[in-house]
Amino acid sequence: MRLPSMLAVAGALAMVVAAAPAVAQAASPAWPQYGFDAAKTGANPAEHTITRGTVAGLTLDYVASGPGSDLFDAISDSSPAVVGDVAYVGTDSGFLVAWPATGCGSDSCSPLWTAQLSNGVHTTPAVAGGLVFVSSAGSVENGIGTLYAFKAAGCGQATCKPVWTAPVPNTDSSPTVADGVLYIVSGDGRLLAFTAAGCGRATCAPLWTGNLKTSGNGAPAVANGLVYATSQERLIAFRAAGCGLKTCPPVWASQPVAGSDTGSGLIQDAGPTVSGDKVYFPSVDFQAPDGKAGTVYAYSSSACLAGNNLNCSPLWVAHPADFDSINTNLTVSDGILYGSATGFVYAFAANGCGQPVCGFLWLGGLGPSSGTRAAPSVAGGVVYYTQNTGLIGGFDAAGCGDITCSPLWSAVTEQFDGFMTTPVIVNGRVYVAGPAVGGRPTMWVYHLAK
Repeated sequence: MRLPSMLAVAGALAMVVAAAPAVAQAASPAWPQYGFDAAKTGANPAEHTITRGTVAGLTLDYVASGPGSDLFDAISDSSPAVVGDVAYVGTDSGFLVAWPATGCGSDSCSPLWTAQLSNGVHTTPAVAGGLVFVSSAGSVENGIGTLYAFKAAGCGQATCKPVWTAPVPNTDSSPTVADGVLYIVSGDGRLLAFTAAGCGRATCAPLWTGNLKTSGNGAPAVANGLVYATSQERLIAFRAAGCGLKTCPPVWASQPVAGSDTGSGLIQDAGPTVSGDKVYFPSVDFQAPDGKAGTVYAYSSSACLAGNNLNCSPLWVAHPADFDSINTNLTVSDGILYGSATGFVYAFAANGCGQPVCGFLWLGGLGPSSGTRAAPSVAGGVVYYTQNTGLIGGFDAAGCGDITCSPLWSAVTEQFDGFMTTPVIVNGRVYVAGPAVGGRPTMWVYHLAK
């Protein structure tokens, strides 16, 4: 668990940024929120340019950086949300940044526009209905955590003000938008649902809330008419439309995760991932007696819902290698479930193995282990993941026929300097944010050389 970041330094930006052009809201492929879609699959099925057959040809297209800050600034957890010609990212010292998503005619691009927030950002923005949403870090005690909605097209100025805000004590839960409703988990153990378009006032209250009992850091997932959220100890499902009351009860919940009864096990920064009827999430047990520190859970949502089961048993569980664990969202594509662990990306059979406990299909690494807080992403038959030494790599999503696989492509952004976020692959480009360059937040963009 991490404490909320330091208060962002107020004042003028250290550089002049250009006013933003209008955002193209065409129906072209996009990666509009954390995990690609509301179900948090982490997979873009519309990517046909960068594939397992072409990924080795990726080269750096351009680097976007800025704004400047009175403090060192970087991007630790906020992955890009890409819609039209704009990529939106949040920075550690408290800026929402809108960068060009298709280049600027130079090797280095500056922000189109920015917004100063109440505190640092450890969440990924979400774009829907002409608005871009982002949440700044805060707690119940300090009262500075805030959910913001800005016009996605900007405001015609270098810095923009929000359309509406809401107080949300939150550190890591990215907003999820589905069917005109925004869902987010707050640090006081609640799931919050807002009208995404706002409430007609500058400050909005939630439509309804759901009690998770303990705090959670994962992004909610929406599918099958339900919204799923993780607390520290279990998965909880609510009706996505609410219940007609201000506080709604869950319709089903999972068993507590391994080790939660002794305080050694918890769900760290992971939210649920949904594929069809199945819901997946990982947990870690720091004192697992058999070395099985990491566990992946698979649940049948319909089976748990049918009995209104608040202590539902999993279909199966799986483990990565002994003493390794997965602390971020899982990704699912074409019958395979992927997870980023301390040193490897793991692949599991999404339909299980016919037994209550399963192993992994294969794993891949990028050299010396350095850890990651980023989830893997899948597009074009390639699974991408990052390591916190500035490394990003892409593996054949189908594996290599062996238990240990090597990357089809890899690159170094800024070696040994900061965290790397979840990769985003859309419209023939790979986006990854993370290590600072010259004390400024930075995003790297790769494409196939022409």
